[in-house]
Amino acid sequence: MHSLAVHLRARGWSDGDETRAGLAPRMTYLMGPGRYPAYQQYLRQATRKDDPDWHFTTGLDCVLDGIAAHFGI
Repeated sequence: MHSLAVHLRARGWSDGDETRAGLAPRMTYLMGPGRYPAYQQYLRQATRKDDPDWHFTTGLDCVLDGIAAHFGI
């Protein structure tokens, strides 16, 4: 079993929603006013990798990049 899955299961988290809920207090602390501005900027720009729209967009980008590389465009 993947070590991340073991770690999450040890905390009682089985999916992304439970993980986000479990980490919410830490994130609230880290996102406190002016505490870590670079981290705040990173999180605001981040995307959820379990989002279906992200999967589609990323997959489409990969396919189009492959086609462009194949044809040299």
